[in-house]
Amino acid sequence: MIVIAGIFINWIGNKTKLLPYILQIIPPDLNQFLEAFGGSGALSLALQSVPSRLDIYNDLNSELANLFLCVKELPCALMKELKFLPIQSRATFELYRDFVDHKDITLRNIQQELDCLEDRECFTEEQAQVLRPIILKKLELYDVQRAAAFVFRMRGSFSSTGTSFGVKPMNVSGFLRSIQEASARLKDVVIENKNAIQIIRERDRPGGLIYADPPYVDAERLYQVSQHDKNREFHIRLWQTISACQGYVIVSYNDCPFVRQLYRDFYILAFRRANPLSQKKGSEYGELLITNYDPRPYLTQLSLFDLDTHIGEYDMELVNKPK
Repeated sequence: MIVIAGIFINWIGNKTKLLPYILQIIPPDLNQFLEAFGGSGALSLALQSVPSRLDIYNDLNSELANLFLCVKELPCALMKELKFLPIQSRATFELYRDFVDHKDITLRNIQQELDCLEDRECFTEEQAQVLRPIILKKLELYDVQRAAAFVFRMRGSFSSTGTSFGVKPMNVSGFLRSIQEASARLKDVVIENKNAIQIIRERDRPGGLIYADPPYVDAERLYQVSQHDKNREFHIRLWQTISACQGYVIVSYNDCPFVRQLYRDFYILAFRRANPLSQKKGSEYGELLITNYDPRPYLTQLSLFDLDTHIGEYDMELVNKPK
């Protein structure tokens, strides 16, 4: 059973539903993992931490990088900025107390965290006495106001595009749990804010895995893509970079003739999934998982290529093998 933990930000195109498929084809004993187009960090947060493996989350969007840093380093200040304080119920406060007491959380900006405790609109003196010694034991200033505004903007948009309006309620206890899980997981994760192609070139190594979930073809406008890339140039540059990689690579893409032709020298798994951006009931689109290594040895236990086998919500098919 795959446990998906710590997804704390809605993000267009996030791969939460695809994690059971992607995780199955990840080779064992990696020395590095890079999520080059980080987004919600679904895969980074789903992977269990391994001391011998360097994990890297990267996204060109500075708002995302800032949010991940704040979740990792300034959770109390972020909670205050999100207006989740004061905490009204005892059960939620106990959850919060356990959260800041978690041994894996390091709070670097102590003064900003302590200011929250001294604000009686946030905590009673009794609550502050419980939390103060915990926070004093922990210790970079990140922009929590920007991070909070970003969270609200993404939660208040249709399909998490950040450009449209669609109000959704927020469960404070659930959000606290996701932040707690994410903070613990991000403890040993390097957070970068670079161009994806640049960091792929920098971080590629034998024995490492690069997972790339780029803007899909004809959907580039929904993402932050380098201003130097027009039309299909971005996808061609990414393909050129990935083709030169020495380590393992997994790429997610929408199923279209352009991508199939571009990656004809890779292994390609294809399936259809629900389209979250369409308002039409039952709308679907094709999706591809592309690898520079044979994924079949990792899938045989699931009998994935048996015609009568259904895994989860989608049926997958190996549609291309490199010559």
